[in-house]
This record gives sequence, structure tokens and C-alpha cells, in this order.
Amino acid sequence: MLGSERLAGKVAVVTGAANGIGEGCARMFAQAGAIVIGCDIDAGAAEAALARARADGITLDITA
Repeated sequence: MLGSERLAGKVAVVTGAANGIGEGCARMFAQAGAIVIGCDIDAGAAEAALARARADGITLDITA
């Protein structure tokens, strides 16, 4: 497990942050002190997941 301040001042951009591996990565980065930008096409689910991780999220559709 990463230390709580190991990534302080760093920015982590996580795609697919609403659930699964993406949500887990967002949580780990946030716990390690990073500023987390979570992206997902499902805005509601992303906001809920990122609230649990205490991170900021945006809606992102990368299919086009």
C-alpha cells in the first residue's frame, strides 16, 4: 500500500473511474495523497465513486 503522502502534489488521471479497476485506482491514488481526476461516461456513477474516494470527476466520452 502506498503511503498517505507519497503522491502529494502529483496529479493522477483515471479513466473508467466509476467502477471496477478504475474506481480502485482512483481510491488508491487519493489515499496516497494525489490529486485525482476521474473520468467516466457515466457521470452519476463517477460522481458517487469519486465522492467515496474524495476526488474530482468529469464526464468523458472517448469513443469518438
